[in-house]
Amino acid sequence: MKEKIKADLKYLTGLVAVDGFEFEVIKYLEPRLVKCCDHVEILGTGNVVARKTGRNKGPVVVLVTHMDEIGLIVKNILNNGYIKFEKVGDYSDKTIPARKVWVQGEKGLVPGVIGMRPAHLLSAGETSAIQTAGQSYLDVGALSREEVEALGITIGSRVVFQSDFMEMKNKDIISTRAIDNRIGCAILLNLLENLKRDSFDGEVVGLFSVLEETTVAGALSAYNYIEPDYIIAIDTVPCGDVPDIDTSAELPIFLGGGPVVIVSQGDPNIARFSSINHNIRRQINRAAADLGIEKLQELVAVQNTYITDEILAHMACSGIPAATIGVPRRYAHTPVELLNINDAVEVYNLLGRVLEMNGQIKLGYI
Repeated sequence: MKEKIKADLKYLTGLVAVDGFEFEVIKYLEPRLVKCCDHVEILGTGNVVARKTGRNKGPVVVLVTHMDEIGLIVKNILNNGYIKFEKVGDYSDKTIPARKVWVQGEKGLVPGVIGMRPAHLLSAGETSAIQTAGQSYLDVGALSREEVEALGITIGSRVVFQSDFMEMKNKDIISTRAIDNRIGCAILLNLLENLKRDSFDGEVVGLFSVLEETTVAGALSAYNYIEPDYIIAIDTVPCGDVPDIDTSAELPIFLGGGPVVIVSQGDPNIARFSSINHNIRRQINRAAADLGIEKLQELVAVQNTYITDEILAHMACSGIPAATIGVPRRYAHTPVELLNINDAVEVYNLLGRVLEMNGQIKLGYI
């Protein structure tokens, strides 16, 4: 299973799917989902809903993972051929200057670079200052606006940093862009393909969502449409096991430490707080015990921004119990995100056991 998930991750991270343009991921997922699920549909905003029915009646569970990624968007094409852009999602300006990029034009991907003032001309103040997105520009080697447009680039074209799929000396350690959350897509796709209908009760619905990185509201309409009994989000979660983080005080999450149960999450600007449903948490713990997992990693991330597709579940239908299970990854929201593929396999195994126990879960608030 490890090599299968790794192969899907490699392919999926090679696709460009910035918010609102998730088409390429959808086109990869749909034919495989059609082969293994009872019913597959693509909703109006791009959410992909794949249903699989078990042996007996039971709860309807949604496993949700988002297809989109952070990136850039073309704001204006200047007469001299340079391109201005804005950020889509939570990119730090520190990651922007002097990067190779792909521009998703109407005729295919166009290579380019983000320009930067020559080091020879930088003043002492400029050397230490951060070049913001607003100060930056794209160079695709064109000399006029007409040349840029001839490449198929328009206002609204999406842009991502070029980042190859790199295996470290230890081939279980992988670095590339868009691990958040193409690893979730790879896990959920393989779960649905390998889930035997006689191994679970109820209905399992795989939801591949849109717009998570900008609004976390992309899945909300799908929740209302599906009306599930409970939801489990599959996402990535930042690691704190690096020199520039006080691990125990700030972020006690470790690469290679296995699945992360998100106990609470929040964002002061979008959705202030969400907490895991305690009955789902108990079920996850039982599944872990069955698999011989002695201790799951757990995270409370309320003061610092961390949210997933779980956070708006309480606003859907009459309020849906929800949880998030995360895959640890370092260097979040950069072109060099890094994971241990064994953590992803453990998340896959844990969710598989949770689904097998679907008919046994106690739902409700008390």
